[in-house]
Amino acid sequence: MSTYTTGELAKHVGVSVRTIQYYDQRGLLTPMTTAGGRREYTAQDVERLQLILVLKGMGLKLAAIKDILNSLNCQIKCNTKNRFLVLHLI
Repeated sequence: MSTYTTGELAKHVGVSVRTIQYYDQRGLLTPMTTAGGRREYTAQDVERLQLILVLKGMGLKLAAIKDILNSLNCQIKCNTKNRFLVLHLI
């Protein structure tokens, strides 16, 4: 399984490291933490972050985005189908 550090994820998706950290603090992203305390993000986290950015671009507030993500159970499964459903729910 391929993982990303905070910096790698930020670069991959095109946001700042601070944005990733802020989303972590707000509970929008929940990375794995290594024994050394380093945060690692999976491909599912990349999908989740991309969905967050789409919803944010649509003008939704982060609290509403968090509610949507939680209602879709994106913590476990966040894919194109869920993005399609979100766009139809809004």
